[in-house]
Amino acid sequence: MTPNIVEHLTAFVAVIENGGFTAAARKLNRAVSSVSYSIAQIEAHCGFPLLHRAARRPELTERGRALYAEARAVIDSASRFSMHARGLVSGEETRLRILVDVLFPRDLLTRTLSEFARTHPRTRVQLYTASLATLWDDLRTGLFDFALSLYSAVPSGMRGTHLGEIRLRPYCAATHRLAKLRGPLDAAAFVGERQLYFVGGPEIDTERVGRTFSTDLWTTNDIELVRILVCSGLGWCFGTDSILADELASGRMVGLECTDARFHPLRSMGIVWSKDRPPGILGQEMIRLVERGA
Repeated sequence: MTPNIVEHLTAFVAVIENGGFTAAARKLNRAVSSVSYSIAQIEAHCGFPLLHRAARRPELTERGRALYAEARAVIDSASRFSMHARGLVSGEETRLRILVDVLFPRDLLTRTLSEFARTHPRTRVQLYTASLATLWDDLRTGLFDFALSLYSAVPSGMRGTHLGEIRLRPYCAATHRLAKLRGPLDAAAFVGERQLYFVGGPEIDTERVGRTFSTDLWTTNDIELVRILVCSGLGWCFGTDSILADELASGRMVGLECTDARFHPLRSMGIVWSKDRPPGILGQEMIRLVERGA
């Protein structure tokens, strides 16, 4: 493989895309003879012609057509490599580690990550589900860049930005007894019905003060398991319309209304980081995307 393989392949692709050697040379700001030399070098390396030169404009040979997509892939990969290297020189992170509260709106998170992935395809993003019982301690370890979390209880030593508010309410399966009662319900209707509740670990009983209302309480550290169990009719849980959008749209779950205001709290959401370890270049960009999408 010649040392200038990417340069030669770029010329090869440019000849096809621009319809000739002269147009390719103009596009690449190179001499026509330089473009011809690159094509000759690639053909010598392959051992067969890539172009029909007798036509009014160069056309791919059968073998050249088979290699054209490979040439494009090599050029794109080399371009990403160069962009990544320039980013590292400028101080960009090679990865982002983000704590995500179980209540953080998933639609906002998905939109943000999709936009970030388009502009930074080489950055590794690691997401970790978090809850209030452990989130602040996790953030203090320095292992995470920032947290997408409840914003009203930010401790000292942390900084952040407010995104807005979310409204919690109880949910159950469409087949559950609570779903069949005429609403709005009073708090007594929930007391004897099993409540399914997210906790961060086995050493924790409950994580959010004032969020347990049943004498029958099951807990798990897997938010998806909460969703599955509620859909199966095993109990009810607190959540948001954003987190449970698919289940609500399909009719598998329903939202419940209660006369007790404690069942419909508003919670502030935000982005939080340690004052001692502010986010780097890419972390700041991710934060701007979250703020813009909120």
